[in-house]
Amino acid sequence: MIELTRPFGALALIALLVPLVIHLLRRSAAREIPFAALAWLMARTPPRRRFRLDQRLLLALRMLLIALLAVLLAEPLWRADGDRETTRVYVAPGIDPARARATIGALPADGYWLATGLPSLAQPAPQPESAARLISLIRALDAELPSTVRLTLIVPELLSGLDGERLQLGRDVDWRIVADATVTPATPAVPPPPLRVAIRADGTAQMVARALLAAWRADGLVLAVDEAADGVPVPEGTSLLIAGAAIDTALSARIADGLTLLRGDAADQAGEVLLRDDLGQPLLRRQRVGRGQIVTLAGPLDPAQLPALRDPQLPQRLLPWLRPALPTPDRALAASVAPLRGADDAKPRAVPLLPWLIPLIAALALLERVLATRSAREPR
Repeated sequence: MIELTRPFGALALIALLVPLVIHLLRRSAAREIPFAALAWLMARTPPRRRFRLDQRLLLALRMLLIALLAVLLAEPLWRADGDRETTRVYVAPGIDPARARATIGALPADGYWLATGLPSLAQPAPQPESAARLISLIRALDAELPSTVRLTLIVPELLSGLDGERLQLGRDVDWRIVADATVTPATPAVPPPPLRVAIRADGTAQMVARALLAAWRADGLVLAVDEAADGVPVPEGTSLLIAGAAIDTALSARIADGLTLLRGDAADQAGEVLLRDDLGQPLLRRQRVGRGQIVTLAGPLDPAQLPALRDPQLPQRLLPWLRPALPTPDRALAASVAPLRGADDAKPRAVPLLPWLIPLIAALALLERVLATRSAREPR
C-alpha cells in the first residue's frame, strides 16, 4: 500500500495539461505544394481534418515524467498491509478506568491493564505493582510488539519502586499522567541509618572534631559517635574516622574495607583536590584506598594553623565527601521519568520510495531527450 506523506504535492498533477497543450499547438501542419494541373480541376470542398496527436510516444513519456515528479513531491511511502499503525492503551493498576478515560478522551475496546499477563480492561483491576515491575512490563512490550504499534501508557503522578535507570524505548510513547493517583501500596518511611563516626584525637584536634559533629547535628544529621583516645580500635560498622595520629597497619586495613579517614596534614600533597580555599589553594584532598578513602585537610586540625577551619560553611562543604553514598531514590514524579526514545532496531514502519523514484525519473528524462532529438531531425 502506498501512502503519501505530503498529499498536497499531488496537486502538481495539474501540470499534465502542459505537454498536452504544447503538442496540440505544435502538431505538424499539412504543407501546400503547388501543382500546375490542379488549376484545371473544379474547386472542391476540402475534407475535414481529423483530430490526431503527433508523436504519441513522446507525449506519453512527457506526461509520465510530470506524473512521477508530482508523486515525488508528495513523498510516497510503501507500507505493507500488516504494517498499518495502531495504538494500544495500557493503564497502570490502581487507576480508575473512568479517570483514565477522562485523560485520553475515550478508552479503546482493546485496552489492557499494565500488569502481569496484560489482562483486558474489561476484567477486574489487578493488584497494584511496583514501578520497577511496570517498567519491566513496558520494556517487554517495546521488545515484543511490532514497531508500528504506538503505546499509550496511563500512569499515576507518583511512581514508587523505581530501579534508578531511565526508561529508553525504541518507539514514541504517549505518556499520560493521572494526577493524585496511587498505584503502589504505601511503604512505611524508613529513617536513614545514623552516620557512625569515631573520634581518635586529643587537644585542639578533638575540639575541631566535636565542632564538626555539632554543625552536622544542627543540620539534622543523625550521628552515632564513638570517642576515645588514640590507639583504641575503631568499632565495626564505623563509616567515618576523625583522627590526628599516624596510620598503622590495622587502620589501613579498615580503610581498605570501606572506612573514610579525615585528618589534617600540611605535608601530604597526594591525591585529587576536592576543595579549594578563598585564595584558590588546595584545601581538601582525597586518596582512594580499596573501598575506602583518606581525606586530608591542608593543615592540622587547628584553626590557628589552618584558618579555613573558622569558616562556618566548612562543615557543610566537607560532609558530601565524608558520608557514604546515599541510596538511589526509588520514588519520582512520573513527569520526570517519561520514557526516552532510544535506538530503534526494529524494522522501519514504512519504506520511502524516493530512492527508487529519483533514478527512474532521471532515466525517463534521458529517454525523453533522445526521442525529442530524434523527432526534431525527422522531416515533417
